[in-house]
Amino acid sequence: MTSQKPIRKDRILLAIVVLAGIILLPILLRPRPPDLPLPVQQEIEEAPVLPPIDPIIDPPPIEDPLVPLDPAEQEPVPDPAPDILTHTVAPGENLADIAALLGVSGMEIMADNRLLSPEEIVPGMALRVAREGALHLIREGETLTDIAHIYDVSVEEIAAANDIADPALIITGEELLIPRGEAFFWEDVVRLARGERMRFIWPLEGEVRSEFGWSIHPVLGTRHHHNGIDIAVPTGTSVHAAASGRVFFVGGHEELGTILVLSHADGFYTIYGHLATALVSVGRFVEVGEKIAESGETGLVIGPQLYFEIRNREFPVDPRRHLP
Repeated sequence: MTSQKPIRKDRILLAIVVLAGIILLPILLRPRPPDLPLPVQQEIEEAPVLPPIDPIIDPPPIEDPLVPLDPAEQEPVPDPAPDILTHTVAPGENLADIAALLGVSGMEIMADNRLLSPEEIVPGMALRVAREGALHLIREGETLTDIAHIYDVSVEEIAAANDIADPALIITGEELLIPRGEAFFWEDVVRLARGERMRFIWPLEGEVRSEFGWSIHPVLGTRHHHNGIDIAVPTGTSVHAAASGRVFFVGGHEELGTILVLSHADGFYTIYGHLATALVSVGRFVEVGEKIAESGETGLVIGPQLYFEIRNREFPVDPRRHLP
């Protein structure tokens, strides 16, 4: 029988140490990752609970002036009254209806829109009328000085009302607002046009005593060609421009007495004879219907009358063909 040797404790402890070293050594020798900055964890404080607003103690919040208000909450700001009123004619409307709606007279509407008859107003027509003053359509060859003479208003007033920087530069066909102006002659235009749109209006009303063409001269008793018509009217009757134009001549004539000649843009001329006096001077532009003279019985004539002639350039034409 063999005897067993006792186990030494120091050897057991050594073995444990060696084993622990074998296990721990790879762990201790493993490379460590670099240090990285980690986000700081911040604590979020809860907002304090505010007490309810007392409408009596606490004032209302101040509104941000940059935030637009609700249009429904805004008070309407009235627009300034326009200088020119506009209206589109509705079916069934007449001149009286429109005048009452716009607060102007029917003649003002007709003058500003150059209407010769209320029947010219039709549905869909766009009408314009000056709230105060008159509207004027610039004619060919017309100057601001001419227009100022017609309405007895200064050039400066017209230029200021229409933002005209240079009074010498106005354009034919444009419309001007004439402050304090009144188309006082348009009622005469309507009357003398007899509701018809023709090349000319009658220069006055009266009985035609002598027609255009061959006839016996009432004073000389000779057969001659009468280049115009004679209209019997009392001395001093107002003579109106048959169309817009410029005064070409004022002076004496052996047969026709005192005469006045207007030149018109399209090569026509109108001649007014047997006048008592002329009221406009050479070079002046006159508007259709404007009063230009007074009738008389100057020249070779048997009584007070107006001689009226129309020429197409140098050729006399029958006035009846161009009058309403």
